[in-house]
Amino acid sequence: MYKQLRAAHKWVGLFCAIFLMLISATGLGLALKSQFDWIRPATQEGGEIESLEQIVGIAQVIEAVAAKPEARMPDLDSVRRLEYHAGDRIYKLISSDGYMEAQVDARTAEVLSIGRRNDQFFEDIHDLSIFSDFTADYVLPAVAIGLFALSCSGVYMFGVPVARRMKFRAKQRREGQDKIAK
Repeated sequence: MYKQLRAAHKWVGLFCAIFLMLISATGLGLALKSQFDWIRPATQEGGEIESLEQIVGIAQVIEAVAAKPEARMPDLDSVRRLEYHAGDRIYKLISSDGYMEAQVDARTAEVLSIGRRNDQFFEDIHDLSIFSDFTADYVLPAVAIGLFALSCSGVYMFGVPVARRMKFRAKQRREGQDKIAK
C-alpha cells in the first residue's frame, strides 16, 4: 500500500505542480499589484466635490472615454466594469476586452489616465479562465482536490516512519528497562 501511495503522490504532485507554479506566480503578481504601476495603473485624484450635484453622470463618463480610441471602450457594451471611487473622486472604467482601464474625474468628466490592467490578466490566468470556461470550472477544482490529496498523503508518508521509529524506540526502552529490572 505504501508503494502505491508514493507512486500516486508522485504523479498527482507532478500534475498539480504545473498548475501550482502558474497559480503561485500570478498570485505573487496579484499580491504586489498596488506596488507596481505596470501591474495596475496608479489611482488618480479628481477635482474637489462639495455636493452630489457636482458629480457627473455615467453617460458623460462613458462619452468622455469613448472619445479616446486608446481606451478601447467605444460604447457601453465594451465596458466590463464601472466603479465610482468616492475618496479619490474618480470613476474607473475597465474594458471588457484588452484589459484597459480609464480613470475619469467625477466632477469634470475629464479622462485623467488610460492604462493597461495587467492585474486583470494575471487574475484570468490565476483562475484559469483565460484558457476556457472548462479549465476554470473543472480543472481548477481538480487541482485543488489533488493538492488536498497531496497534503494528506504527504503528512501520512511523513508520519508513518516517524510513528514507527517512536514505537520501535519505546519498545527498546521497555525491553531495556525489563532487563535492568531482572
